[in-house]
Amino acid sequence: MSPKNSSIYLSIADIQIDLKSPLSSAELRIDGLLEPFFGKSQNPAGRILLEWEESSEILQGEGELVYDPGVIWRMFKNGEAWCAEISYADRTAACRKEEVRCLLFADNSWDRVTLTERRFGHGWHSLLALGAGELMVRSAMVLSDGIVLHAAGIDDNGHGIVFSGHSGAGKSTQLDFWIHEPGVIPMTDDRVAIRTLGKGGAVCYGTPWGGMPHIASNHSVPLKALILLEQDVENRMTLLSPEKAAAMLACRAFLPYWDRSLMQRAFSNLDRLVKNTPVYLLRCRAEPSVVDFVRSVL
Repeated sequence: MSPKNSSIYLSIADIQIDLKSPLSSAELRIDGLLEPFFGKSQNPAGRILLEWEESSEILQGEGELVYDPGVIWRMFKNGEAWCAEISYADRTAACRKEEVRCLLFADNSWDRVTLTERRFGHGWHSLLALGAGELMVRSAMVLSDGIVLHAAGIDDNGHGIVFSGHSGAGKSTQLDFWIHEPGVIPMTDDRVAIRTLGKGGAVCYGTPWGGMPHIASNHSVPLKALILLEQDVENRMTLLSPEKAAAMLACRAFLPYWDRSLMQRAFSNLDRLVKNTPVYLLRCRAEPSVVDFVRSVL
């Protein structure tokens, strides 16, 4: 018999999620991807009180549609709250409503959230381990002086290096070059959370979301440099001005386009980040020698 009220604690990028659910983590099927992130944060920068509930009804976004990126999810404004509809379905299909997996209801501060899901189909698992959880953490990061980048991250002997780029720019290739170096800890290959510090500088964190789940590490390290990737025939590394860096990073960040005030916070965090952390443009060949080259510049 399922427990009537399971308490599950997660810590992702120092965002503590207190989950209340009638199902255990095993029954939610989140153990595999989220297991490294189970537990409470010692010094949380943000906290989300999350209630999980099940529905047997067809799910559909509630309120006014305010943002629709065209795939996976869309956001509704529901009174003073937000409602994200996550489907992973072809919205041109007649059966789209049948395939909506969950509704995520959140207040403006993203600290009280309800996740409503339908359990159906072979291999069902809660989207807390995928899009729903990521959306919560991305929003909570913005409200706690941070941002999430499309990036790979490593701890190079106590120094955080984040490689950011669009798909195909070489993030995973860079990770392959660095991963076997002595003292290097890979954190994630696709989603890096970064939080600026009041005294200056920043910290980068691994997250559960990426193309290679076995690399997703619950690890943090002071950020030494952000490196924007471009492929080239020669190795060149250029320090960018804060203005240029902010513009290029904004294109590689996961921004809350549905909320004007949250967008302002995100750009404020980004501005603080580039003023306190060096950002480089790395044009390079896809070969292992780039590791020594980057270290020589940093």
